Amino acid sequence: MEKIVPIYVKQTLKSLRVRLNLSQDEAAKHLGISVMTLRKLEVDSSEITFDMMKKVSELYVCPLDYIFFGPHNAFSGNLMNRELSCTS
Repeated sequence: MEKIVPIYVKQTLKSLRVRLNLSQDEAAKHLGISVMTLRKLEVDSSEITFDMMKKVSELYVCPLDYIFFGPHNAFSGNLMNRELSCTS
């Protein structure tokens, strides 16, 4: 049976980049994309290609299952909903 990774243990692209102390410029160079493209992906990575997902996973040394791919506001909303359900 496949385990589903809970949203609260996933990391956003930005949080992974910051964790490695990389600037957007440095990360974009490693990924072979422009800084503008990286900025867009950090806000909404819902249309990221699988090849780019693998590059991100390798650069940030993080399994794909632990990376949140989607709009950043959806990630924040999911976390907020989880926090509210835990406090009720």
